[in-house]
Amino acid sequence: MPRYAINPPELKDARGIGYNHAIVEGGRFYMAGQVAMDADSNVVGDDIETQARKAYENAGTLLDAVGKGFGDVAKVTTHIVDPAEHYYDGYKRVYWETFDEPYPCHTVLGHDQLANEDYLVEVEVEVPLSEADVDAIEPDGDVIRAV
Repeated sequence: MPRYAINPPELKDARGIGYNHAIVEGGRFYMAGQVAMDADSNVVGDDIETQARKAYENAGTLLDAVGKGFGDVAKVTTHIVDPAEHYYDGYKRVYWETFDEPYPCHTVLGHDQLANEDYLVEVEVEVPLSEADVDAIEPDGDVIRAV
C-alpha cells in the first residue's frame, strides 16, 4: 500500500517545523495532535470549549482529506490541561456533539501544560482504512503527497 502525507492549507504548515499533520500508511490513518490553532499559528479561544471545537474542526479537516468523518474514528486520544476542571466543564460537551454511538475508544490524559502555555486541549484520532479507501485517495502533490 502507498504512503501519503496530508497537510491541508486550512492548518498551519507543519512541514516547516518538521512534521506532517497526518500520514496514511498500511491501511491506517495517523494524525498529529490537533490543537486550537489556525493556519496563521494563532491560538483560537481561551476556554476549553472553544479550544476543543477548534481542535476537532482541525481533525475534521484532516479526515475530510481522506474521505472520512467522525463516524469512522476508532480511537480518540485527548490531552487536557487540568482535566479535573476542564473535562466535564466544556470538553465533554464538545465530545458528545462530535461523536455518536457507537462511540470510539477514548483515552484522556491530564497534563500541567501542553506544547504552548495557551493550549488547553489536544486531540488525536485514528481511523482504519480499507484497501478501497486507500485506493480512493488522490494525491495532488501538495495537500496529499505520496511519500
